Amino acid sequence: MAQDVLLLLPGMTLNASIFPDFGTPALSVDFTRLVVGADGWSAELDAKRMGFYVERLAERLRGEPLWMSARRRVVVAHSFGGFLALAWQIASRDDPQARLDGLVLVSTSAGPLFDVVRARLLGGGRWALRVPVGTLMRIWNNAAVTRLVDAVTRRGGPLRQVDFQQLRSRSDLAVGLAGWRNTDWRARRSYRFAMQGFDVRERLGAITAPAIVLHGSRDVYFSPEGARDLARRLPRAELRLLSTAAHTLPLTHGTEVVRAVRDLLPEGKN
Repeated sequence: MAQDVLLLLPGMTLNASIFPDFGTPALSVDFTRLVVGADGWSAELDAKRMGFYVERLAERLRGEPLWMSARRRVVVAHSFGGFLALAWQIASRDDPQARLDGLVLVSTSAGPLFDVVRARLLGGGRWALRVPVGTLMRIWNNAAVTRLVDAVTRRGGPLRQVDFQQLRSRSDLAVGLAGWRNTDWRARRSYRFAMQGFDVRERLGAITAPAIVLHGSRDVYFSPEGARDLARRLPRAELRLLSTAAHTLPLTHGTEVVRAVRDLLPEGKN
């Protein structure tokens, strides 16, 4: 018997444990162990950028029985997972395996990255102090710097799968540090290369699935203005702005994410 199925796309250094329990069959895809080239770079990645990950996602789903036989499909995507979901939907309009019945976009953006996106340092809402991350990202993604950050955060320990539900602190900083321990340093570089120049704002009209955009007013990476713009440009989107949430919204406000999924998959409808 066909059933509803979720596709979970976590942020770039995270895994499916960032999400709450939906009580619904789910697949999860992350690329925290994907090693590209010797140090996280390849000519193919450089040429395709986000398209490189779109192809990897399509490969993961191709022939997946649970996904292909689903009655209804909803993608729940956080941060980088949201970039990937948007790029995948735009690139795969005629692909049956990309057909969706709903899209929950959490703490994410349609671009542009990185020169316009600003990280919040202090304050919140209209009084937040934000700084451009473009220059910082170019320094941060240097191979030597990325390896140094890896050595410091893991303190010589092994790469391990982090259960984010077990973290004592769910602040953006704590989750970010845990994410570095969860992700191969080369995969972190690959993610960042893929995000350079990401901007699909003018192509969002091609996404016809109903969407709910969930965003926190205290998000340290993406401003609420970007979420408003994303919801406005998607043909069938609703914005839900949470005044007490930050970038780790799936961990701190899991009930709101579950509610969004249930609203897109109402009982009794096929």
